[in-house]
Amino acid sequence: MDYITIYDYLLLLVYLFFFYFLITLKSKKYEGSELKKYLIIGFFLHVAGSVAYCMVIQYYYNSGDSLGFYEGSNFIRKTISATGDPFSPFFMSSTDFEKLGSVTTDSGLGLPTGITVDSNLAIMKISAVLSYFTFNSYIIISLFFGLFTFTGLWKLYRTLNEISGKKVEQLLAYAVLYTPSICFWGSGLIKDSICLGAIGFIVFYVYKIFIKKKFSFLSLFILLFFFVLLFIVKNYLASALFVSLILGYVINIIIKSKKNVVKLVAVAGIIILGAAITIASLSSTLNSIIEDSRNNIETFRGAYANPDVDDERSMAGFSTIDMEINLPNIILRSPLAVFTTLYRPFLWESNKPIMFLSALESALILLATIFLLIKCRITRFFYYIFTDPYIFSCFIFSILLGVIIGFSTFNFGTLVRYRLPILPFYFFMLLSIYIKNKEAHKITLTE
Repeated sequence: MDYITIYDYLLLLVYLFFFYFLITLKSKKYEGSELKKYLIIGFFLHVAGSVAYCMVIQYYYNSGDSLGFYEGSNFIRKTISATGDPFSPFFMSSTDFEKLGSVTTDSGLGLPTGITVDSNLAIMKISAVLSYFTFNSYIIISLFFGLFTFTGLWKLYRTLNEISGKKVEQLLAYAVLYTPSICFWGSGLIKDSICLGAIGFIVFYVYKIFIKKKFSFLSLFILLFFFVLLFIVKNYLASALFVSLILGYVINIIIKSKKNVVKLVAVAGIIILGAAITIASLSSTLNSIIEDSRNNIETFRGAYANPDVDDERSMAGFSTIDMEINLPNIILRSPLAVFTTLYRPFLWESNKPIMFLSALESALILLATIFLLIKCRITRFFYYIFTDPYIFSCFIFSILLGVIIGFSTFNFGTLVRYRLPILPFYFFMLLSIYIKNKEAHKITLTE
């Protein structure tokens, strides 16, 4: 089935002109600053990524959860037409749609795949709303998703840039705005686009309200809205982000204290307590996520479950950690799970061109990490992590998601997508450690 036609490409030109007009207006705010360049380049990269993603899904795979979400969106539109009620379908739960399944099947509408899962239904509803502003064009709906990702990442970039003292603006732009896998895999009609955008807004407003002390009810409402949205779409992402932000904020308060001994004991206690609570809760969380992951594989990408299937859609499967999910096993296998999430696929594991780019990215992450570990002589690397609240938050977020994704992902295609939220924070962590080590080295030379 063709989801993209010549009609869609003509519409794309119109919408691109409109969005470019808006971005040029926005860029005037940064006139005379390098930020203007980063904003425009980031915009074009995400637009290109969104269009490329649609084309790959249509012409290369011709299947996938993105098309499943689009079909679900169409089903909601058909339900509205059949009932004559433009509002109630958007307030129906997945259970309501499941009950509706037998009726709609008999009437010829047919219940679309995945609509009975709450997180999938949320994306379908967003897509359905956008369909009324996009002539129900798959590629234009995807473009809106991609621009939402970019908007959230721009908020995240501004926040991280301010935290770093604007010392690595260009490198940070590459890390947050220009990362190829984020521009491509995170810019389509897919859950990851909503998650990336929501995370950017959450971090921006947490920093604004709790660090800069610029409280307003509007900011608080926006923060809660995007946190709830993130929780609905991927609750484990919301939980990991919440834990990392809370720990970082508490440590930020403690580090400002003048009593160093109390500070050290308090930081150590909070880290140990937070780690114990988090690890203790991981067993049930992981079991739930793994089950959801398997369900998604069955509903959207059945070929993924079998790494031996020589099919374009399988996108390079790999052996997962097959074990009982309990506390001892989580502790023992977590390092392997984190390593798999952050540093794979290796270059020799990429048997398709599209996966080779992800392998290059993984190689860069691994080499950058090894370089800094050597440069900082390992001890200073972790010293910087545990003495800076922002680096510590990024570290905790990366490790938590690394464990969850490493235990619950069944192939490199989904691995590359699921780890997208880690990348901006992990890159920022590495850049921050590099800056601190460089400044410490300069101080040593001047003494």
